Amino acid sequence: MTVGNLVGRSAVVASLAAAALIGAPTAAVADTATLTPTFTIGHGLNPGDISVCGGRIDAQASSGYPGPYGPNYVMLRTHFVGSSRVCMVDGTLRWRNLDTGASGTKQWALSGWDGPGAPTAVYFDPGAGRVRVEITPSTPNIPGTGEFTAS
Repeated sequence: MTVGNLVGRSAVVASLAAAALIGAPTAAVADTATLTPTFTIGHGLNPGDISVCGGRIDAQASSGYPGPYGPNYVMLRTHFVGSSRVCMVDGTLRWRNLDTGASGTKQWALSGWDGPGAPTAVYFDPGAGRVRVEITPSTPNIPGTGEFTAS
């Protein structure tokens, strides 16, 4: 290989590398964060019904959802046990954008028997920035919390 060929090949490789770096589109990276678990009990079909069931709700907050419901959501997955035929759980998702000060709530309801294979998504739009989230059931509970970066 001659010096001219080596210089020519090096120039081509450098040009291709520079073009790839300059022209490469930047992909939006969705931020995902696992929240602390929520521990609670459930109730029957109506909030006043006596039901013996309880467990935890795992939650994962994420941004960048491409659908019509909003770019940010919390996915709720239940892990409940009990002797009742029906175990319902409902509550409030509270959020606060730590960068803008905006805050809000969103109601949610799910069946404690659906399990991890049937998650429930709660969509909301806090605006871009660092967001603190709290999952609070309407029954006695230890709420789940966490933070993620919203798009």
